[in-house]
Amino acid sequence: MKHLSLKEVAYQAIREKIMAGAFPPGERIREDQLAAEISMSRTPVREAINQLAAEGLVNNIPRRGIYLRAISTEQLAELLDVRKALETLSVRRCAERSDQDTIQRLEAIQQDFARALAEHDYGACNQLDSRFHREIARLSGNSTLANFLADIEDTMLIARQIEKRTDSERKNQITLEEHARILTCIADRDADGAVQAVIVNLNRMQLNLEPHQGKEDAK
Repeated sequence: MKHLSLKEVAYQAIREKIMAGAFPPGERIREDQLAAEISMSRTPVREAINQLAAEGLVNNIPRRGIYLRAISTEQLAELLDVRKALETLSVRRCAERSDQDTIQRLEAIQQDFARALAEHDYGACNQLDSRFHREIARLSGNSTLANFLADIEDTMLIARQIEKRTDSERKNQITLEEHARILTCIADRDADGAVQAVIVNLNRMQLNLEPHQGKEDAK
């Protein structure tokens, strides 16, 4: 088993906090406070932050500090356009190839999502939302397509945090229901229905993000 360096341990811990929604997009992240939270010295934390900055998850601004990446209106629009093109193909291929294993894997994610929602763990809900879509891509059988979607998924997770910052319970309940419709179509091998169900899901996300877009540009 590979022994992780202190930088790698810090990187994983900080990345998990970001993905769990511990920091609102655009919020300043204090290096000393972060080091205390993960019980590490500031040197590996600083090295991990530099790696996260290189990956585009945080902005390290000289003389101002470290900020979780905010997403502009233009970036959101471009991201959703790309995601819609990729995910409609992904879900079509998944539905065409659907078998019992496909259904069981997606049902397991749905059950975890429902449990997280019942426990009001909205950070976990966002991660399970992401996992549901990533699993559909993986089950599409097209590894190139799955890799393209994986490349934008970190940014999508930040977008979900923005989307569901308010009215979290209701929005996650709707997402769970929309995922159930997608899963039903996949189980029935109804590729056209699955595509339409994904479009409904993505259009709702875009609608939910509209009130936040000007605010994100201002950060």
